[in-house]
Amino acid sequence: MKYRRPKRFRDCYDELPEEIKEKTKKAFRLFQENPDHPSLRIKKMKGHKAIWEGHVDIHYCFTFHYEKDEETEEKNCVFRVIGTHAIYDNP
Repeated sequence: MKYRRPKRFRDCYDELPEEIKEKTKKAFRLFQENPDHPSLRIKKMKGHKAIWEGHVDIHYCFTFHYEKDEETEEKNCVFRVIGTHAIYDNP
């Protein structure tokens, strides 16, 4: 699977405190190895059919969706936004 981090996600990531950036790196490595790991608390977002949410820690979370590469038919994961729970207002 390929992972994409569009500009919106990268901009949000850049604004995170350094400690949270380090936690995010660890969480994303874990996500790549085992997206079902309990500490990530991955689940579909309520009210959003195709958007998922995951957690870096108790205060920081991220959203993502899956899409299919038109050329290769491969499933891709697109990280949408990362931040405090306020991101749920505009996932």
